[in-house]
Amino acid sequence: MWRSRILTFGLGGALGALAGAAAMLIAFPYLFPPAPANDTAPSPIDAAAATRTTFVFDMNAPGRDSVHWANGSGAVVPTAQGAVLRLEADFEAGPGPNYWIYLNTRPVGEERDFNADSGRVRIAKLKSFTGAQNYVLPAGIDPAKFHTVTIWCESFGAYIGSAVLKRS
Repeated sequence: MWRSRILTFGLGGALGALAGAAAMLIAFPYLFPPAPANDTAPSPIDAAAATRTTFVFDMNAPGRDSVHWANGSGAVVPTAQGAVLRLEADFEAGPGPNYWIYLNTRPVGEERDFNADSGRVRIAKLKSFTGAQNYVLPAGIDPAKFHTVTIWCESFGAYIGSAVLKRS
């Protein structure tokens, strides 16, 4: 009898610890969000000659919902250090764990599109859910070969937001 009580207590404790850890993984970004980013805009190599690539997050993408979303604008700026992907001060995303920025070779509007793109490149972990942020693209990455910027949740394999790259 006492063995079954100990086993029940141990199993309940283990399940409770797992449920608590899972709940904290979800709640942590809401309870303790990172400070808004305020990176200084990068200096382009030659503002007059440089091709500027801009983007605006799609507020009508089918993968968006009340939890998974990103808004705002950005640009890819050629600098002396290489190309810099910039999220402007108007950027904001719904909080969540482990968000990463990707460049995709095809249009992305939901998880299925993201997973179908074998040419995607992971750029960097998102610094903050709000504010101006700069990310130097890895050496050898040509922004002209990509179609979309995507914010992706690695922890849950969830689409957060995407923006089509537009060259000007």
